[in-house]
Amino acid sequence: MVAAGQFREDLFYRIHVLQVALPPLRERREDIPLLIPCFLAERYGDEAPEVVPEVLDLLLAREYPGNVRDLRQLVDRIVHRHVGKGPITLGDVPEEERPKGGEGPSSVDGFDGAIRLALARGLGLKEINNLAADTAVRIALAEEHGSLRRAAERLGVTDRALQMRRAAQRRDEA
Repeated sequence: MVAAGQFREDLFYRIHVLQVALPPLRERREDIPLLIPCFLAERYGDEAPEVVPEVLDLLLAREYPGNVRDLRQLVDRIVHRHVGKGPITLGDVPEEERPKGGEGPSSVDGFDGAIRLALARGLGLKEINNLAADTAVRIALAEEHGSLRRAAERLGVTDRALQMRRAAQRRDEA
């Protein structure tokens, strides 16, 4: 506008002191759980309903091509479907936004989606690594019908390493 003569050059340089670069919502998913209550408070005030974890997981896993505006519009659509004083549940989420088939919210976009959810919940690399390893052990044992030897073989570890890992898990759970 300055080049076209539609804005005063001296005024532009006075206000050009501070530039704010806001990354897209996909690069700051940790903001989503903070934005949702704000949008709900705009609509409900102090009486804003809680959001069940499954809905939060779904909202964390979803892509937002329209950034914050897209998230706000989705929350508005959810609010229009919400009835009563109870929490916002998956039933309040528009049908086209729900996971298809038997998929859970964390599988909306596969492994990447699960990692995004973990990061948005504040988990660090060590915790994510441990959760992934624990899940792999649980799945391998289930698929091998509890056979420690075959599960260890599939996981590329020794029987002893798998035994020690399971013992450590039991200690941590107790």
